[in-house]
Order: sequence, then structure tokens, then C-alpha cells
Amino acid sequence: MRYFIRSLKTFLYFLLIFVIIIAIFVVSGMAELNIETMFRNGYKSLWQIFGILVLIAAVYPKVSYVKTTPRISGNMSGCRVQIIEIMQGFGYVLEKESVNVMTFRQKSAGARFSRKFEDRITFEQGEGGLTIEGLRKDVVRIVSRMEYRINNNE
Repeated sequence: MRYFIRSLKTFLYFLLIFVIIIAIFVVSGMAELNIETMFRNGYKSLWQIFGILVLIAAVYPKVSYVKTTPRISGNMSGCRVQIIEIMQGFGYVLEKESVNVMTFRQKSAGARFSRKFEDRITFEQGEGGLTIEGLRKDVVRIVSRMEYRINNNE
């Protein structure tokens, strides 16, 4: 269900960007407000654009969200303070915490909006070790910083 919601949010986000770009063209006089003259194939082009946006939205969550295991020694409870400091350095605040799970959210509303409110980073301590789940570009930066700081402090 989460995958479908992420896909739907991505589709709406790209559709909004498309509408804003078209509105800028119309307001600036670069295009007239007539679908038949605005696009090469008229209304048929809208269906083609819609199809492309659906395909992008269907693939995007699979590519952009990841669950990974950092190469650090120790467990989440032993590195708790360092994890919180690292996350605060990236602009995240602790949302909730339990024995085996810590979740963080972006502090900035603008950053949350730009990530379609899918900005949650989850740390989970399991039998296989610590796993981190979230937006790929953020997780890669966080894991890199964690591995450097935690492994070099020991």
C-alpha cells in the first residue's frame, strides 16, 4: 500500500509541475491557451503525457527508496547519541523511539514538501543488524557519515 501511495504522490507532484510550466508559458505569451495549437497532436498529446507520467510514477518509488545495512560495529542502542547527532546535522528531528526502532523526520517544512512528505528515515535494530530505510539520496549520505564517524571514533 505504501508503494501505491508513493506512486500516487509522485504522479500528482509531476502533474503539478507540468501544469505550472504550462501556466508559465501561457501567462508569458509563449503559448496560447488552446490545447490543439499548444501541443503537436492536440488532445492526443495530453494522453501521451499522462501515460509517461504514470510510467515514471510507477517506477520512481522502486528506484528512489531503499533499505540498507550500514557497516558499523555495535548496535543501535550503543550508537544512539551519535545517530541523533548525525541526523540533527542533516536537519532531521527524532519523531518517535522504541527499543528497536527510531524514526526521524525533516525539521524544515520546505524540505518535507520537496520530498512529498515522504521524508521519514527509519533505523531498525534486528537480528541481522541495524537497517536504515528511507529516501535513497538521504540514506546514502547518512550511512556514509555514520560509517565514517562511528568506525573512526573506536
